[in-house]
Amino acid sequence: MKKANFLLTMIIYVFCAQAHAGLLFNYSQLALKDLDQMNKLVNDKVKESKKSSSGKVVPLKEALQAVYSRPNDDDMIDKIVAPLRSNLDELESWEKTISQLTDEAINALKNPRAFKPVVQTTYVIFLENLLAEVKPYIKSEGFERQIVERVRDAKIEVSKEAVNERKLRTMKSTASPSEIAEKILSQSTKPAETTPAADEKSSETSAENTSSGQ
Repeated sequence: MKKANFLLTMIIYVFCAQAHAGLLFNYSQLALKDLDQMNKLVNDKVKESKKSSSGKVVPLKEALQAVYSRPNDDDMIDKIVAPLRSNLDELESWEKTISQLTDEAINALKNPRAFKPVVQTTYVIFLENLLAEVKPYIKSEGFERQIVERVRDAKIEVSKEAVNERKLRTMKSTASPSEIAEKILSQSTKPAETTPAADEKSSETSAENTSSGQ
């Protein structure tokens, strides 16, 4: 009987941990924070990281997740992310941290039953903001493009509960991050597709000029 109660307690504990995930704040709470409050959050986590003898990345990771999980209608990310980027770069952990947070968001959205709608929506906004931030850097076959491809290949389907949650609180519709990633990648390949034709036309013009003695 004691063993059964222990197992039940552990199941409830795991479920609750999953339901709230590892987020410092959900998107709705973050939306209420102004620039000063978000700067304080970032600076506090940077200080926590510097004081830590081990696990220096953890506070920075938590703050980075919060920064990207806040609705970015006011373009605040660019104003507050720099200290996190520089400190993670010093620890050689920027790409690893972004990768881990991306996987966390994808896994949560692929398993919506384990997470509350407000948590699901927070992860959707995280991925939306991340995709917007890396979009200018995906033309080369680098880390940023790999992140976008990972989100695309996840084939995320946002739950009705999460869609309704966001619509109720913000009056905004929600598209799948995978669809957004697919659109970004298709747009980035268009110039590459037209280049060969342009080169061929240029070659033909050059040949004509040569033959006419120009």
